[in-house]
Amino acid sequence: MRERLNGDARMVTLTGSPGIGKTRLAGELLVQMNEHYDSAVFIRLAEIGVQANTADVMQRICNLLIAELRISHHQPDAEPAEVLLEHVRERRVLIVLDNCEPVLDAVAELADRLLTETTTVQVVATSRAYLDIRGEHVVHLAPLSIPAEHADRVAAEQCDAIRLLADRAVAAGRPLTEQDDWSAIVDLVRWSAGVPLVLELVAAQLGAGRAPAVVLDRLQGGASLRYGPGARGIPAHHLALDIAITESWDLCSPQQQRVWARLTVFTGGFTLEAAEQVCADDLIERDEILAILDHLVRHSVIEGASSDARYRQHTFLREYGRRRLKAFGELDAIGERHYVWVAGLVREAAVRYFGPEEIRWLDLVNAESRNITAAVAWCAEHDRTERGLAIMVDLFATRAPFFFATEIQACRLVEDLLRAGPTGATEVRISALAMAGWVWITLGDQERGKTHLDECLRLARETGKQDAPAVQLVEGTYEALALGQRSGFAKLAAAAAGFRAAGAEGLGYMADLFHAITAGVLGPAEEADRMSQRCLAEARRRGAEWALTWAEWTRGLPACSEPVTNNTAPLRRQLALGDLWGPGWWVEKDAWARAEAGDYVGAARRIGGSDSLQARHGVHFNGLAGFKRHRGHAAAAIALVLGPVESTAAYREGSMLDDDQIVALALDDADSPPEPVLTERQWTIARLVARKLKNQQIAATVQFSVRTVENELSAIYDLLNLEGRRELADWYTARSAPTGAPTEPATRRRRG
Repeated sequence: MRERLNGDARMVTLTGSPGIGKTRLAGELLVQMNEHYDSAVFIRLAEIGVQANTADVMQRICNLLIAELRISHHQPDAEPAEVLLEHVRERRVLIVLDNCEPVLDAVAELADRLLTETTTVQVVATSRAYLDIRGEHVVHLAPLSIPAEHADRVAAEQCDAIRLLADRAVAAGRPLTEQDDWSAIVDLVRWSAGVPLVLELVAAQLGAGRAPAVVLDRLQGGASLRYGPGARGIPAHHLALDIAITESWDLCSPQQQRVWARLTVFTGGFTLEAAEQVCADDLIERDEILAILDHLVRHSVIEGASSDARYRQHTFLREYGRRRLKAFGELDAIGERHYVWVAGLVREAAVRYFGPEEIRWLDLVNAESRNITAAVAWCAEHDRTERGLAIMVDLFATRAPFFFATEIQACRLVEDLLRAGPTGATEVRISALAMAGWVWITLGDQERGKTHLDECLRLARETGKQDAPAVQLVEGTYEALALGQRSGFAKLAAAAAGFRAAGAEGLGYMADLFHAITAGVLGPAEEADRMSQRCLAEARRRGAEWALTWAEWTRGLPACSEPVTNNTAPLRRQLALGDLWGPGWWVEKDAWARAEAGDYVGAARRIGGSDSLQARHGVHFNGLAGFKRHRGHAAAAIALVLGPVESTAAYREGSMLDDDQIVALALDDADSPPEPVLTERQWTIARLVARKLKNQQIAATVQFSVRTVENELSAIYDLLNLEGRRELADWYTARSAPTGAPTEPATRRRRG
C-alpha cells in the first residue's frame, strides 16, 4: 500500500473479510505515512449510524473530516463538502475512511469528488466491497498463512497465523509450549482460516484456561449447531468470526455479557468513568465495572490497557454486542443512561471550567464530542428535543465550540433541534435561541443573529423572561457589537450580574468580556479601561489561563486610554494552548495599531491577511460596527499615504499568505528563522507532556493508541534532538511562556 501511495495511486481500497485486519493495517499506514503529508486523518465510519439518504451520510462524513482536519468551519451557507474541498485543494492530505460498507454510496461519491476536484489528496478506504469508482486501486488483504493439515510443530511455526496466535497467547498469559497438543493447535488455526481477529479471540479462550482441544471442540461444535443448511452461501470467514465471537460471549458471565452489550451505546470510545455511569445499575455494581472491563480487554472484546486509557470496540464486536443489547430489550434504557451521562458531563463542565482547570475541561468536552453529538441525536430521534437543547446550551457555556472552532456545527445542531421540537415558549428554548443568536452575532452574521434574537425576544416577552441573563447577553451583544451602540453596555452588565447571581461565573465573565471588547472599540476610554481591568482581575483571580489571554487582548483595543499594542505574549500563549478562535482577532487589531503608528505597509499587509482569514473562516468583521469603523479609518490612512498602487500591492501580499504566515505578522515573526516543524498531533502531544501526563493519559486525550503516542514521541525527540520527556517539556514551556522567547510559529490546530 505504501508503494501505491508513493506512486500514482490516489484512491486505494483495502478489502477483505471482517476481522482480517483492515482497520489495524490502515491505522499503521497512517502513522508511517503521516510525515509525508500536510495533514493525515483517520475517520471511523462505523460510528456514523444509519442516515436517511446518501446526501445526509455524505454531509456527516464531511463534518467529521472538517472536525478532524481542524478546519474552521465558519461559512454559514457553505455545504460541508465545499468547505472540505476548499481546504484540501492546495494541500497534500491523506484521508483514511474506515469501515465504508454501511455507507458505501456516500463514500464513493465523496471520494470521486476528492479525486476529481483536487490533485494532491489521497484516500484510503477499508471496506468489504469495492467503491467501484474511476482511479480506484484495490488491495485485497488475504488471511494469514495457515499450516498444512497434520503439520508438526516445527512446520506449523513457520506460518504467520501460528505466529500471531503464539504472540496473542503470550499476551493472554498462556504461552504455547512444546508440551501442548500441537495437533489441536494446528487444527484450531486451520479452523480460524487465518483471520487475525478470530485468532485473537482463540488466544483469549486459551488464556481463560481451556486446553486447545477443548477450544477446538467447542468451536467446531458451534459450527455444526449454529449453522445448518440455512448457512449455505455465507463465507467461511464470516461463520468462523461469528462463532468465535459467540464463544467469547459464552465465556463471559451474565454481568460481563450485559456490560459488553451496554458499551455499544458509546460513539468514539469511552472512559472508565463513563462506563461506570452508563453500565452500572441494580444488576451490576459500579465497583465491578473495572474488573469487567479488564476481563473484556483480556479476551480481546475491547481495546484499552488501563483506567486512564480510552477504550474502543472493534466494529464487528460492537455490532454483535448491539444485537445482544436489543435482545436484552435495553436499547432505550441504555440510550437514556448515555444521555444522562452526557448531559451531566457537559453541565459539570459548564459550571466548573472557569478556573485553573479550564484547559482540562475544554479538552475533556472535546474528547467526548462524538458522544455529545450522539446523545443530542438520540434526543431528537426520541422526541426529547428540550433535553438536546439543554445539552447544547451547556456546551456553548463551556466555550469549547469557540476554542475548537466548531461554532457553526454547534449552531446547526441547535437549529435542527429548534425545527424538530415544539415551538412553545419554554425556558430552554429561549436560552438556546439566545446562545445560537449570540454566536452568529460574534461571527459578524447580523442577519442570522437578528433572526434568532427576534424569536428569542418574542418568546421571552410571552413568558416575562426578557430580563433573563441569556436574553440580556444576546440583546446587549447585538446592540454593542453588531450595531455599535453603547446602549448595549447596560444589557451586558445586567447579563453578567444575572449569570453570577445564578452561579454561572463563566458566563458572567463572557458577558463582561464582550462588554470590554465593545467598549474597547466604541469608547469612552474610562469604560474601556474599567472593563478591561475588570476582566483581567477576574481571570487572574480564577486562574483561568485562556480567559486571561483574552482579557490581555482587550488592553490593546483603540478606545483604551493607553492601548497596549506591543505585547504578543498572550497571542503566543493562545497558540500554545491551541486556541482556534483568537488569532484572527489579533491580526485585525494589529492592523489598526500599525496604521495608527504610521507603519502603513505593515498595516496593509495585515488587512490583506485579515481579509484572507475571514474569507476562509467566515468571521465577518464588517458585520461588527465598531470593527468596521476602525478598519475604515486604517484603510483610509493607508490609501492616503501609500497611494492606490503601493497599498494594493501590500494588501495583496498579505492576502496571499497562509494562516500561519498571517499570524506570524501579528507576532512580528515573519522574518524569524523557522522553528522545527511539528505536526498538529505532535504539538498536542508535546503540550500534554509539558502538563506531565503519562503516555496512557495522552492516548486517552488524543484518542490514539499508546503505541502511536510512543512512536510520535520518538519522532519528536529525533526531530528536536532531545533526550527525553523532561527536555521536551522544557522545550515546549520555553515556547509557550509569556515572554518574548520564540514559541510555536503558528497554530497547530489549523483553522483553515
